[in-house]
Amino acid sequence: MKITQDNISIINRDCKIEGNLHFTGHLIIEGIITGTLHAESVFTEKNSRVSATIKAISITIAGRFDGEIEATDTLALLESARARGQFRCRKLIIDAGGILNGSVKFISPENTMPTLSGETIKM
Repeated sequence: MKITQDNISIINRDCKIEGNLHFTGHLIIEGIITGTLHAESVFTEKNSRVSATIKAISITIAGRFDGEIEATDTLALLESARARGQFRCRKLIIDAGGILNGSVKFISPENTMPTLSGETIKM
C-alpha cells in the first residue's frame, strides 16, 4: 500500500489513550496506549509505552510494549525495544540490543512453523 498523509495517524508523546482503537492505514505511537489496537501497520517510537493487544499486518516496536501482538506479516523489534508478552507473526526481526521476553508463535498459511517460548531473548 502506498503511504500518503491521508492514511497516517499519529498519537503524539503528550497523549495517553485507553480503549478499543481502530485505524485505517498506518499508526505511529509516541505516547501511552492501553487497550486494543487494529491498524494496517503500527510503529511505536522509542519513548512510547504500549500495554495492549495489537492486530496488524506489520508492527515495529521501538519503545516499551507489554501485551499480545498478532502481525500477519512482520514483527520487528528495534534496538531500543523492550517487549514482553505473547507474539504471533509470520516473520520476526530483532535488532541488536532489542529485548523480547515472552513466547513467539510463527504463523504461515500452513501453520507449520515452530513455536518458541521461555526466557528473554536479547540480541
